[in-house]
Amino acid sequence: GTNRQVQSEGITYKINSKGIRNREIEEKEIVSANKRILALGDSFVWGDGLNEDALITTKIERMLQLQYPGVVAINAGISVYNTEDEYKQLVRLSPIYRPNHILVFFFTNDVLATRTNAAGNRHDESRVQNLKEFLRTKSKFFAFLYYQYKTKYAVKIGVPQYLLPPDYFNLDDSKPGWITFKQSVLKIRDYCINNFTTLQFIIIPTLTNLDENYPYKELHNKVKEFLSQSDIPFVDLFHTFAHYQPSELWVSPENCHWNDKATSIAAEEIVKNLMGNMEK
Repeated sequence: GTNRQVQSEGITYKINSKGIRNREIEEKEIVSANKRILALGDSFVWGDGLNEDALITTKIERMLQLQYPGVVAINAGISVYNTEDEYKQLVRLSPIYRPNHILVFFFTNDVLATRTNAAGNRHDESRVQNLKEFLRTKSKFFAFLYYQYKTKYAVKIGVPQYLLPPDYFNLDDSKPGWITFKQSVLKIRDYCINNFTTLQFIIIPTLTNLDENYPYKELHNKVKEFLSQSDIPFVDLFHTFAHYQPSELWVSPENCHWNDKATSIAAEEIVKNLMGNMEK
């Protein structure tokens, strides 16, 4: 839907006429802006649990405005999106906002195979993932236990592999989610090349133990390797966040999305890399 407001847990989510969580931008502002950045991603970009002034795009825009007065950063993140959806979003919104720089935020579940049910709603194939999400949202008690588990136990020793979807491991072309991810990345890259738009991927680590016990290490490395082979510049936020306790960066004990502090840390790192990229 477009042009509506949704209230959830004390946060107002305002959606503009293009169906994204961004203020309306008039045609003349688009024309006069010398830097137009379009940010694509899932709930981390959309800003689950965050007010508008804490969004990653708001912060990127503010930091860049010090250097480039005419800059707009457009938030096109949608909560359940994966890389395939982000490609479609890019194609849909580019003619409207005419971006000259694209940021694509990658999160671990972007390589999960998905399927669409009869109602047209898509969800991850992984039963483990679906069950965990269901319990976390439906039961305060489960959410509390899950938080205890993550802060006290998982942070120290890592998450055992059997608790995670098998799609995250032994990545090769026998995994449909991995194939779709790679195809979508190349479509995004080629679209950007054909439209003279610079591109940068941002790799978001799962905010769990960011050390040698990181459960998604193999996936993380495979994604970086693939982006390098495909000549796509990327920013890896793993080391940026590794200096912090994961729970310092969460919205709340029940919600492990980025909080205000996390978006500031991420924005700083991204802007540093953007500056280098924009000068080219």
